[in-house]
Amino acid sequence: MTDVLAAALDAARVRLGPRARIVPDERDGLWQVRISLGAPRHGETPQWGAAAYDPPYVAGRIRQGVRQLLDDQALLRLRSPLTEPVAGAALLSPTAAGVLAHECFGHTSEADNYLADRGALGRVLGDRWTPAALTVRDRPRAHPYAGSYTRDDEGTAARTVTLLREGYWTGLLTDNSTRALSDGRSTGHGRGRRGAVAPRCSVLEVAAGRDTAEELRRRLGDGWLLGTAIGGFSVRGHLILEVLWARRVRAGRATREIVGPVAVCARKAALAGRITAVGDDVTVHSSPYTCVKAGHEVGSTLISPSLLLDRCVLRPLADVERLLTRSDVPPAPNGRDR
Repeated sequence: MTDVLAAALDAARVRLGPRARIVPDERDGLWQVRISLGAPRHGETPQWGAAAYDPPYVAGRIRQGVRQLLDDQALLRLRSPLTEPVAGAALLSPTAAGVLAHECFGHTSEADNYLADRGALGRVLGDRWTPAALTVRDRPRAHPYAGSYTRDDEGTAARTVTLLREGYWTGLLTDNSTRALSDGRSTGHGRGRRGAVAPRCSVLEVAAGRDTAEELRRRLGDGWLLGTAIGGFSVRGHLILEVLWARRVRAGRATREIVGPVAVCARKAALAGRITAVGDDVTVHSSPYTCVKAGHEVGSTLISPSLLLDRCVLRPLADVERLLTRSDVPPAPNGRDR
């Protein structure tokens, strides 16, 4: 371990106290840190992680991680369970917005998923996804993030693909077997074991909008602020976003009414159609939590600002499994992220 990373970890231990579980690791040049405030329990324990191919970068993220953990801990002391679904406008934090973009636009733009899911989506290339002028790119060569690489597992040079441009669906991620969908040339997104390669997103970036977080909250009016993302996955034309806490906002001001953990479960096209504004507070989330598809895990990085939805439905996290068993939701997931 490098001196700069060791020093950052020591400072985190002092700040967080003896209950914090801090686990550093290094595998194949990828430096990782996982921190939880107690035994890790999904939806119950504040957790944070960072991963990158550069130890000083990871060290530089730890202070922000400590701040997030302490903020989450304070909010969980006020949190109460959500007992039934509630609907309203929602402002997604950058981490929650990044997961939404990954599931809604990243997985959906993987060429094999595109071919399999077009009927379920009700969208094809060229269609408009969002009222907001949302631009989303996948940039595998962005460095030094957990999702970064220069050549995919087929040896193809990776290149940036613009998936959405100002709300319109403009590109797909391809490997050699699906290269016909990208003008006959793979985009360098083929990842996986020999004989099981599939197109995968890598460093997904939502471009900054014009609105500050304060302006988005003012525009939210009465609704919910969705905080730290704790997971997400896709099931054909549907997505599920899991969030540690949601905070009630009234007249643009955050209240002390906090519920969670909660999930947003919706058809991708319907939820994307609710994105009405994009913040300027772009945040990088390069974590050790991987993206899983067909049993194969890859590093994944999310870069996103806040996103404003004019309406969504928040559900108790316990409802997720019940919703997945409904007859109108196909059972096989396209991708799950932890």
